[in-house]
Amino acid sequence: MKCQLAMMLPLAACLSLSACSEERPIGKPPNHASATKKEERYGGGVSGLNYSSDAIYRFSVSGPRGMNGGGANMSPAYKDGPATAGEMCCIGIPKYWQPNTKLEIEWERDRFPYNHENRTGAVVMKATVTVPQYAPKTSGFFAIFLPGDRVKVMVGDGNANGNNDVNIRPPDDDPFIAQGVLDEALTKELQERFK
Repeated sequence: MKCQLAMMLPLAACLSLSACSEERPIGKPPNHASATKKEERYGGGVSGLNYSSDAIYRFSVSGPRGMNGGGANMSPAYKDGPATAGEMCCIGIPKYWQPNTKLEIEWERDRFPYNHENRTGAVVMKATVTVPQYAPKTSGFFAIFLPGDRVKVMVGDGNANGNNDVNIRPPDDDPFIAQGVLDEALTKELQERFK
């Protein structure tokens, strides 16, 4: 028994000293550059604001860093009135903004939503948008639809350099507004659904 105890003490000492060493993946040297922390993200709703005279049937966004989601149906905006809104869940919003984060946005819009005889205004639009700078404390993700098939996205934070206040319609010269382009193949599919 004394012999076993004598053998166990050095083993126990070695194990306790190894507990003080830096934790690292097996096979990786200490302070290996590829060992990275998981990026912090917030889960948030995806909201749309429609300032256009078109109905927006749906929209979706996709991009890097978990920024994928979609939004709900929105009626046309009232003439000279506030935007209409729709919200769905959910999107991953990285806690820290990175410059030149680009997202693809696709939306179905209808110029004649109340004319069930004429569906020529129902089309699918696409755009590549840049996410404006935002602060680490956010209030959700927004897609803002503007007249002339233009769109802007933002992570609401109240201000962040004046580009992210959802209570203010973006000015027409906002550098983060993108022009949508018609997707003919998806438009054809959409119009087939209405037949």
